[in-house]
Amino acid sequence: MKRPLKNLAGVLLLLLVGSTFGVLSGEAIVRSVAPQRLDSFRPIYESDPDLVYKLKKNYHAIYSQPEFQIDEQTNNIGIRDHEVGPKAPGVERILGLGDSFSYSNSVNLKDTFFKQIERSLSTDKPVEVLDAAVPAYSTIQELRYLEKYGVHLDPDVVLLGFYVGNDFQDSWELFDSTGAPTVDVVNGVLHLNQRFPGAMYANQERGLRTATASLRAYCAEHSELYVFLRERFSETLWRLGLRNNPPPADFCAKRFSPEMENGWALEQKLLREFKDFTTAHHERFILLILPTQYQVHEELWRHHFTTFHLDPTKYDLEKPQRILTEYCSQNGIEYIDVLPALRDTGKTESLFYPIASYMNPNGHRVVGDAVTAYLRQHP
Repeated sequence: MKRPLKNLAGVLLLLLVGSTFGVLSGEAIVRSVAPQRLDSFRPIYESDPDLVYKLKKNYHAIYSQPEFQIDEQTNNIGIRDHEVGPKAPGVERILGLGDSFSYSNSVNLKDTFFKQIERSLSTDKPVEVLDAAVPAYSTIQELRYLEKYGVHLDPDVVLLGFYVGNDFQDSWELFDSTGAPTVDVVNGVLHLNQRFPGAMYANQERGLRTATASLRAYCAEHSELYVFLRERFSETLWRLGLRNNPPPADFCAKRFSPEMENGWALEQKLLREFKDFTTAHHERFILLILPTQYQVHEELWRHHFTTFHLDPTKYDLEKPQRILTEYCSQNGIEYIDVLPALRDTGKTESLFYPIASYMNPNGHRVVGDAVTAYLRQHP
């Protein structure tokens, strides 16, 4: 009897050693051949009754991803900037708003396009450009931030970053039909709740997913192999029609889905409210239209269509910029479209981190130069 037990123990030990070696080898291969964007525990948020959530005050941590590492810090009013006091006489103050693309998850504060604009314009006159953007914000939250907090910073110019990759629908998805938020703040982190559209795939699902939530979160923060397999599995479910996960190109569809149409209708209303509020407070409002890496590096666009087997005739790469600029022109809203400048430089330089999809320092430099040039030409 002892011998079979001994043999079984040997087999189990062999399986354990083999599995461990396989996992470690797989991790090493993925990290070297196909690096993945790890999830990150960033407890940077706190609840707000009007904005749903906002950044914590005096937060400081190192945020790392395979492609970059930044020193992330907020000040005593909860924005990613230096300490801000009353505006000094003779200083022009620009208030920068937006989501993670404007907040600039991927570069240090000094390298953000907001600070590059500040340095460039300060050679002509005293200028402050404040980075009050918040990761995962929508236009409705940016408007409410301006009304509740931003107006007290006494800005001369409000520069609103509009990232076409998700800003068409984020405001629409923030609240349900009763006006209740679809997002909660739990221990400083955002969690989709059951009111979020497609909540059956949200992070509070019941059953096995709930029971394994902590393990999955740990693996997503530390294992690129896990993230690689998770994304491939999710893509397979989408291809089989088992998961409602529209491809990223939906914002460029020639015919918007009903959800996108609803989102775009709401965005037009919010942009009009931005214009009216800033005009009433004698502030200048400028919409900064920020493209996706698909639009700048078009080889990624072609790769995306090949990967998802999409019909390219159903999409228009320039549609987001066109409908935004047309709306702004018709409603007297200033705008800056940086897609042409990024495309031109993107012919010879990489302007985005491919995995994270955020702009690298080169991309921020191009946007900063384009905005600076516009403000000098239109003082």
